Amino acid sequence: MSDANAPLLNSRESTAESPNSVSIDNVALIVALLSALSLVATPAIFILNSGGYGNLGPFVFHPLFQTFGLTVLVIAVLTLQPATAGTRKVRSFERHRKLIGYLALPAFLVGSSAMFYNKHLHGALHFTTWHSTAGLSVGVLLTIQSLVGLGFTMPSKEKPLLPKTLYKYHRLSGYFILLPLLLLTVALGGGHSTWATTQASLTIRVLFVDLPALLIVLSLWARLRKQKLGL
Repeated sequence: MSDANAPLLNSRESTAESPNSVSIDNVALIVALLSALSLVATPAIFILNSGGYGNLGPFVFHPLFQTFGLTVLVIAVLTLQPATAGTRKVRSFERHRKLIGYLALPAFLVGSSAMFYNKHLHGALHFTTWHSTAGLSVGVLLTIQSLVGLGFTMPSKEKPLLPKTLYKYHRLSGYFILLPLLLLTVALGGGHSTWATTQASLTIRVLFVDLPALLIVLSLWARLRKQKLGL
């Protein structure tokens, strides 16, 4: 890795890509976006089939906002792939930061609050399932990940709170801990929760929830560059 004063993405490295790498990137991009669309559309269809807000109450906002936040987060990660240099790198990081800070995190907060409020209305216990427990873990990790990310740009990019030599650990934890756990949580809720199991057969849920969740993880990993991970 470069020293602490080097940019987060080392501009000295060659940005030339082989045709094969570009082809894989393009396929992975399409797969990731289509998979995210499936994770948004499937619970939306389930909600419509269940009678919408009239029958489900505040619960409807939980899957809708969580999957919207997930989609924005996926797009935010895609903006950093493959790594670029110079002004393109700066613009990519700005888009990444704004998408997560202004859209993804607020969406996750609204979605989680809706579920909390819905359980409160019904006097239901919290964190009694694998989905809810995983969701709590994701919330904690996402908060830490976001705060650490801010530490590389605050109070200024020239003099950040955290040394940029730590950035590779931020990236590694995001890709290999937070991302898989987030998609596992989505799969547990959208495909295997008590509500989801009453909406569609196991085959449908595997094809349109579990498989897309797995494909998002694999697609984002496929667009990674090993040298950018500092390994």
